[in-house]
Amino acid sequence: MKTAVKVCKFLVILLGAFIILMAFDSFDGTDTFWGMLLEFFMNSLPGIGLILLIILLWKQELILGILMIAAGIGLFFLFKFYREFNEKWLTFLTVEVPLIGSGVLFLIYKRAQIRSK
Repeated sequence: MKTAVKVCKFLVILLGAFIILMAFDSFDGTDTFWGMLLEFFMNSLPGIGLILLIILLWKQELILGILMIAAGIGLFFLFKFYREFNEKWLTFLTVEVPLIGSGVLFLIYKRAQIRSK
């Protein structure tokens, strides 16, 4: 179980890195350099936030699980997955499943830790 939790943490870090990588799309040359830099920063904030969240709460699986599930639910409504799901299913699998799955695993792991004491 401990290995699965560590793998989930690294997968969420990879998801954050993937979001930051996708933010490089803002450097398309249609704006000034500072405008593109601001757009890149704004687009990479969710990825930076995910990575910082994992790093800061590495040992607090209960809080991390609750926040991962909340982030998954928030992104569900932000990306409007409830509309036209046929077109957004791949994004759903890429973003939502790792967040909610890791959140549930963190909560299960913490519950098992509490029961074993």
